[in-house]
Amino acid sequence: MLKINYKKLLIKKNKVPITCLTAYSKPLANILDGKVDLILIGDSLGTTLYGMKNTRSVTLEMMKNHGKAVVMNTKSSMTIIDMPYNTYRNKKEALKNALDILSFTKADFIKIETDKKNIDIVKYLTKNKIKVVSHIGVTPQKFSDFNKIKSVGKNTKDANNLLTLAKKLQDAGSKLIVLECINLHTSKKITNNLSIPTIGIGASKYCDGQVLVIDDILNLNPNTKKPKFIKNYYNIEKNIIKAVNSFAKEVKNKNFPSKKYSY
Repeated sequence: MLKINYKKLLIKKNKVPITCLTAYSKPLANILDGKVDLILIGDSLGTTLYGMKNTRSVTLEMMKNHGKAVVMNTKSSMTIIDMPYNTYRNKKEALKNALDILSFTKADFIKIETDKKNIDIVKYLTKNKIKVVSHIGVTPQKFSDFNKIKSVGKNTKDANNLLTLAKKLQDAGSKLIVLECINLHTSKKITNNLSIPTIGIGASKYCDGQVLVIDDILNLNPNTKKPKFIKNYYNIEKNIIKAVNSFAKEVKNKNFPSKKYSY
């Protein structure tokens, strides 16, 4: 399968929904490659893999190492990698760290959580040939407590502010814009007013594409409180428990390893 390119993503806008899931390792990269348009190495790895309460403690080194593992095993899908918290506070810092993470991982895009205060950073990165995915609406890096996250864009003022922000980020050179937990009417309005694709997470079917954390759709970490927009597609935990119990039982009964599995 030929590698998806940005031109193909642009053609999909308003025609064919774009698919995106997260991956943090070689096995998942191999599984997702070519089955989704985009693979996101998200800073959500902080909560899903490392048990952090939020994403603020995720480091550049974590993102680089997981990112390299994913990109090395991705041949067809395009890859996006998150810039962690406090790694793009000004233009020079953003460029230095973006070049570092991209040269190490070879990802196609970097993603930064954006508001009106860092539009100039998107513009500066674009000017320096960095492909930027902007992320608006609910931006998790702003929260130390995820329980305080609420959807946005419900009233006219907020909706207009988000639309204005999205347009400015498009003009600044954003290649895609992630819309998180944004009211469906507002998401639709933003999507219809942009020439670049929008990728929704908790932002309705009216976006040009959808992204979810793969651990959530597989029901890993089932005891963690999940937001409204999560849909479980498979309960992998039950099958893992079954396999673990079978292994433990066979070992205790000295049925494993048999001659078949011995040298």
